[in-house]
Amino acid sequence: MRTIFGPVPSRRLGRSLGIDVIPPKTCSYNCVYCESGLTTHLTVKRRAFVRPEDVLAELREYFLEHPGGADALTFSSAGEPTLYEPLEELVRAVKEAYASLPLIVLTNGSLLWHPEVRRALLRADRVVPSVDAISDEAFKCVNRPHPELDNDSILDGLRAFRKEYKGQLHVEVMLVSGLNDNREELLRLSRFVEELGPERVELNTVVRPPAQWGTTGLSARRMEECASFFPAGKTDVIGRFQRAEGQGEDPDLSGRILELVSRRPCSIEEMAASLGVPEVELRRAVMSLEADNRLTRYLYNEIEFLCSPECRR
Repeated sequence: MRTIFGPVPSRRLGRSLGIDVIPPKTCSYNCVYCESGLTTHLTVKRRAFVRPEDVLAELREYFLEHPGGADALTFSSAGEPTLYEPLEELVRAVKEAYASLPLIVLTNGSLLWHPEVRRALLRADRVVPSVDAISDEAFKCVNRPHPELDNDSILDGLRAFRKEYKGQLHVEVMLVSGLNDNREELLRLSRFVEELGPERVELNTVVRPPAQWGTTGLSARRMEECASFFPAGKTDVIGRFQRAEGQGEDPDLSGRILELVSRRPCSIEEMAASLGVPEVELRRAVMSLEADNRLTRYLYNEIEFLCSPECRR
């Protein structure tokens, strides 16, 4: 199992080199909006899916080949990173080896009621848990959790983590049309977020092909209306990734394209930004991969995405 991917074009982090220690699609949720598809292994059992030393070896190899090849290191995956049992050991080792790079953990927050999980994240520079719903009805509709999870315990875990954690806490709220964007749920969410007191609130919506067909996002205007419920001055409506310049060339463009889309669908613009190559060059590589049936494309919300053929089956 290869654990390093990207760098991925992140709307929040720039060139984010991903660290994925969870087999796809292993998660504690089966969210309707997930860009990685439906959860195939719904679980709350933590395991050592890969050896920490193997992850560190892959990081060393990457930075030998691509010096300066990332703006951040991000624990992220097609599943839930906190299901990785040796997470505390690995976070510590990565932070010690790459102290100059921000270390971020993206999590659904579902296991923060567990003291060991909270302790594993304390050395990260930034932790970004998701809080998509407060009411049980919305929680079950949006996140479709493992049956052993209940939202009250999850929210209590977030409160406990906030008291213990000294780094930057950003909370992401994913809004789904018709499920958690009504006034009552927004008020519940805003009250909880204010209680938690994160440094930033990141309002997101469905902009990539979702796991559950028919799941739709909110318009830009509606997102701005929803933002008015949350703390002024520290609430961001997340936009699409903007291309950075001067990121160097990739010697194995076709391989990196396939690795990128194996994690999540990408547009041509996002690929160009992530891989640091002109769109003209990228399009030539994409056409070659399509001719070999190794890449496919489709429209979603009037945006053309590319992915591996397997992800559309």
